Amino acid sequence: MRTVYTVEISPPAWNQLAHLSLETYRRIRDELDAVATALGEGGQVLPGTVKASGRPASTPSVVVDDAIAVYDVDHELQRVLLLEVARRLPRDL
Repeated sequence: MRTVYTVEISPPAWNQLAHLSLETYRRIRDELDAVATALGEGGQVLPGTVKASGRPASTPSVVVDDAIAVYDVDHELQRVLLLEVARRLPRDL
């Protein structure tokens, strides 16, 4: 049986997205849609990172251009919630 996960964006993340280019926003949205689709097909997010409490040991994220998008997966509500979008530090520091 296939489950449908939705993608939602928290109010703080909307404010942060406003500072990105439209192209970067679209790519972040595409990445989150892919996560929701994979979850709906029974896929896993960050396998092996679940603590005994049932919560992830690390917060899942996607990197697009110079931005990192941090999200949470709520299996009860069947949603992927974008929590925060931040500028990614350069690799060569």
